[in-house]
Amino acid sequence: MASSAVADSFQTREDAKKQKALQEARAAGTAAPETDEFTGKMINPHNPEFITKAPWYLNQDKPSLKHHQAWNAKSMGTRDWYIRGTKGDVKTKFIKGACENCGATTHTKKDCVERPRAVTAKQNGKNLMPDEYIMELNLDYDGKRDRWNGFQPDDYKQVIEEWERVEAERRRVKAAEMEERAKLKERLKAQKRLLKKKRKQRRRQLRRQAEGKEDDTDTGDSDTGDSDTDTDTDSDSEASDDEDLGEKLKDFDKSTSTVAAKDDKLRTTTRNLRIREDTAKYLLNLDVNSAFYDPKSRSMRQDPLAHLKDEEKGTTFRGDNFLRQSGDSKALTELMCFAWDSYKHGEKIHDTAQPTQALKMFEVYKNRATNLKEQQQKELLDKYGGEEHMEAPRELIFSQNENYVEYARDGRVLKGSERALTKSKYEEDVLIGNHSSTWGSWFDAATGRWGFACCHQCMKNSYCVPIQKAELEAGAEPEDEGPGPEPAEPAEPAALGDAATSAVQPGEAASAPSKLSEMRTSAFGHVLEEAEDLDEKKLADAVQQAKKKQKLERKEGRMTLDDERNRPYNSLAGEALAGEISPEEYEAYRLTRQRADDPMAKFL
Repeated sequence: MASSAVADSFQTREDAKKQKALQEARAAGTAAPETDEFTGKMINPHNPEFITKAPWYLNQDKPSLKHHQAWNAKSMGTRDWYIRGTKGDVKTKFIKGACENCGATTHTKKDCVERPRAVTAKQNGKNLMPDEYIMELNLDYDGKRDRWNGFQPDDYKQVIEEWERVEAERRRVKAAEMEERAKLKERLKAQKRLLKKKRKQRRRQLRRQAEGKEDDTDTGDSDTGDSDTDTDTDSDSEASDDEDLGEKLKDFDKSTSTVAAKDDKLRTTTRNLRIREDTAKYLLNLDVNSAFYDPKSRSMRQDPLAHLKDEEKGTTFRGDNFLRQSGDSKALTELMCFAWDSYKHGEKIHDTAQPTQALKMFEVYKNRATNLKEQQQKELLDKYGGEEHMEAPRELIFSQNENYVEYARDGRVLKGSERALTKSKYEEDVLIGNHSSTWGSWFDAATGRWGFACCHQCMKNSYCVPIQKAELEAGAEPEDEGPGPEPAEPAEPAALGDAATSAVQPGEAASAPSKLSEMRTSAFGHVLEEAEDLDEKKLADAVQQAKKKQKLERKEGRMTLDDERNRPYNSLAGEALAGEISPEEYEAYRLTRQRADDPMAKFL
């Protein structure tokens, strides 16, 4: 095939010259251009040869540009849609292979969408349904993805006509309401004119009776004199209309529709509009048990964030009731009530028509009430005296209250309301393992370490063993065992923690538990304040030592109250005098300590 194509394409020199001359003539326009054999269109003579000439392996002898078209090109698709409401042929006789239920030949009984018949079409051959009109659409890319493909604009005319009917009915109702309002206004004006006329006649009759001229006819002067009354009455009617309009405008928040004003061009819409950047009321708290939100009036009267503190709420929405009682709304309500009460008592005042006058009168009323109260108080003081007792000292004012609370010596509340404990951000009352108390509820003064109050263990990961079992396992010695070595004498007097110089002997600690280990329910970890049997000699010695220590501190200027407060938290843990405190030493500290926070200390 290739050899034959090469042989056919061979040209002599003369043929090549003629072909070249013909090409030049076609480019110059003196000869007719070539025509495509397949499409019948003219081939541009200015095209290069590599475009016009087909490859040799296509065996294309005639001039054509068909070799530029894609060999696998598909036919153009369509964007048509299925024809609606079209039916196929109507059968008069049941055909074999048709649907046994309805008789159509385009589907079977399994795919039939007609209601199942009691007597099928195959049995009686009656009421045969026509065939479906089946179309096979070769949709293109856009036709498959066009969501409006097959849309018929004529179907939307029904929606437009329905909206037009609704709009026409709305306009008719509005025109009827305006006409009814105009008739009502005219009727009210006519009633007011009639009432005005009756009042004029009554005044004229009373004037004639007073002058003794009951039979005289009305003079022109009387008509002229009453002309001002007519004008005033007209103005009063206009004012009353304004008042009626104001009453309508006051109730604008009871409905969510547009409220008509006196002028049809002016309208007042509902005030339940919010900035779209603000968070909606019903999204502030998604709890179903929180404040109720009324979607019809768009109101939430209660506080949706009632469980938060004021500093946490910030400037967020706190309910409609809070808005009505905050800001200038309360003052405006008081002004409105004052205007109503004054109007009832005969004062010509209106908070909406004349707000400046109403506010001025309200200020005068409040100043008058305040001055009257101050005047009465001054008269009482002038008559009975006692002005020097009106202002009590600040120490007494801030130190006294009506709450009865009974305290123990160590500061515990024995009777009355408990102190409010300060909350922290850390977890509290967390029990570890099988312990019945929290870590850090007990402090070992001898070693300066924290532990558990239930077992006196100072290791956090230890297993809880009650104190009684721990003593039995340790092999506590009997009570009749001889005492150990005597305690050493104190080297230097100290206050509270430093005053205890005698350490408990090991034998005595094992045989008879001290008061510190019996019951540790005090705020300071001991029960020394409950000791009743005190040794007078030891108590006197402890008081004398405490006074000597205070005198020495004042003389040398060391360990003042500020120094004691700024001392490190656990600075006494490593001291040698960190033993247990005797009841006598605690009583001496309580008797000699300075109470700088006592509000009555300056009066002693």
